[in-house]
Amino acid sequence: MGVLVGDDNLYKGPSPRLRRSGIPISSARWAETPQPPQPPQPMGTDPLTAAALSDEPLARAGHVGWVQLGPILLVHFCGTLGFSIALPFLVFLVVDFGGAPWTYGLVGATYSAAQLFGAPLLGRWSDRAGRGPVLVLSQAGTTLAWLLFLLALKLPLRSLGEFAGAQLTLPLLLVFLARLLDGLTGGNISVANAYVADLTRGEESARQVAFGRMGMAASLGFTLGPALAGLLGALGDGYTAPVIAAIAISALGTLLCLTLREPSGRCSEGPPAAATVSQVLGQQPRRCDRSSPEQEPGLLRQPGVAGLLLATFVLFLAFNLFYASFPLHATQGLGWSPVRMGLFYALMSAAMFVMQGPVLQWTARRLAPRSLFILGLAGLLLAFSLFPVAASAAAFAGALLFAFGNGLAWPTFQARMAGAATQDSQGALQGASASVGALASIIGLTAGGIAYPLLGGRIFLLGAGLFALVLLAAPALFPARRART
Repeated sequence: MGVLVGDDNLYKGPSPRLRRSGIPISSARWAETPQPPQPPQPMGTDPLTAAALSDEPLARAGHVGWVQLGPILLVHFCGTLGFSIALPFLVFLVVDFGGAPWTYGLVGATYSAAQLFGAPLLGRWSDRAGRGPVLVLSQAGTTLAWLLFLLALKLPLRSLGEFAGAQLTLPLLLVFLARLLDGLTGGNISVANAYVADLTRGEESARQVAFGRMGMAASLGFTLGPALAGLLGALGDGYTAPVIAAIAISALGTLLCLTLREPSGRCSEGPPAAATVSQVLGQQPRRCDRSSPEQEPGLLRQPGVAGLLLATFVLFLAFNLFYASFPLHATQGLGWSPVRMGLFYALMSAAMFVMQGPVLQWTARRLAPRSLFILGLAGLLLAFSLFPVAASAAAFAGALLFAFGNGLAWPTFQARMAGAATQDSQGALQGASASVGALASIIGLTAGGIAYPLLGGRIFLLGAGLFALVLLAAPALFPARRART
């Protein structure tokens, strides 16, 4: 009888999951018993992932259903819904509290700057303590931040000083503290991504679809949040009703985190004893001895990680140039009203919801990840090439292409990022990715606001150039690897 050689133990016979995967047994390191055990292989080089990174898509992709993803999707939806409730009124709230227009940008930068440091720490901690406890902490921090917002609404407008035309009042100071706290505990997205990566370990096509569904949850939250804020604001309660709604939604997200079950196949409660084992993919035993962390290479030394983080920075920079510049372009260059602006973002969100769901699931079964990523980047490049055109029709066409490109490329890129991590560094990698994204967001939002008055609509061509750079690097980011025969 042959044995399947993997990690540091032997398992007799192919698992049912391996038989169902459609991968020939010969490519799964099937050897005769006399063969000596092979050295452990890092996460992401198992046969399923190797096949997914080859030039051909998986013939029979793995599947992670709505039942398994449901709890984390609800958590992600609550997080984005609570955050997006603040979007319509936050700029007005900052000005009412004594801030100048530039103060609003500083409030946003405060969150990103805090996340720059908080996300990597929370990601690494989730590798040791488990995803669930860290998600609970992150959501609890968000809830506490909204409570500080509510307290700010009840305080008198007492000035603490003046700078560059802005009054620093006690309520405004609390708003800054709230964004700082939310950023420091802002591991919601990065740890949730690590949780999804754990659920879909070794199943690249299923991982793409799962990250697409996470995008669907975010798109739905960002669509419903501003609408809910407008409805609650119409009740005549000013800012109070939307903030209370955000508190309730964040508290619900915290309770949902308490119901999450730790994904199987990973050690979550610190370094266990050497004899402790857990199941990987529900079939093959794996030692959970992490008492010698020096044996695992540093995060940036793991294959492909440095290039993926650099690509993350470039992609976030391009996206945030758009987010900072398009509102100015729409009002100054196209003469849009707030109603037409809302219609633009509603169309984009709805199209992205469709792209990240059924369209991504259909294409992931037919295209290899590299091809899917290139197709999505091509759509984004075309979108950014249309935005400089001073016509509403070009802007709306660009919105559809933006949704097409982002809906295909970003979940595929997230799946590739997750596949580059070892089992014990998934949270650290997701945290590092969030930190790099936060740095790019700070630079992109600041540069976009400064550069648009100088460049006008041509600033979107700069974003297109950034997407073109990542497009050229796609073969290196998605190397073609085939399972051994």
